[in-house]
Amino acid sequence: MTTTLLSAFVLMLASQGGMPGDTCLDAVNASIGGNPFDTSNATDSGYGQPDESQCENTYLDWGDSPDAWMRWVAPSTGVASFSTCDVNSYDTSLVLYRGPNCSSIVQIACNGDGSGDSGCQSYYSKINFNVDSGATYYIRIGGYFGATGPGTLTISMSDGGSEGACCIGWDCDIQTSADCSAAGG
Repeated sequence: MTTTLLSAFVLMLASQGGMPGDTCLDAVNASIGGNPFDTSNATDSGYGQPDESQCENTYLDWGDSPDAWMRWVAPSTGVASFSTCDVNSYDTSLVLYRGPNCSSIVQIACNGDGSGDSGCQSYYSKINFNVDSGATYYIRIGGYFGATGPGTLTISMSDGGSEGACCIGWDCDIQTSADCSAAGG
């Protein structure tokens, strides 16, 4: 297939939806760090309206939004952060599900307007959630009243305060990583 023909085929798929991540069943695999997405040519996946009672007063306001889906397997137990902070993005809405596959996922969190990050667009979404090692999570990205566009979903992990060896000079003690850092270890 020539490059021109391939480009035309990709554009045709994009204009009809059908791009990877356009539905839960073809969710794109996500990883720790930045995961680009673009809902500009996405369709409403038909999964229904998210349960906004889990994120009242955060302006989720899904409104049959075109959406993008990602699948992420937690590499460890701890607190995961899912953020759409991206200075070049749009007013996003974010929903988090847990389950081994799309037919058995359960919504566990959502957010319309997050806070605490810097260098973001005016309105971004952020979810911090305790995750379990090896569990599968589905991330659904939409927009405030159907807004669309490109962006980045950034996933980061913290250990949730687990303890380990902290050494300062030749002295070692068991402390949380936060306490160890604060002590200069």
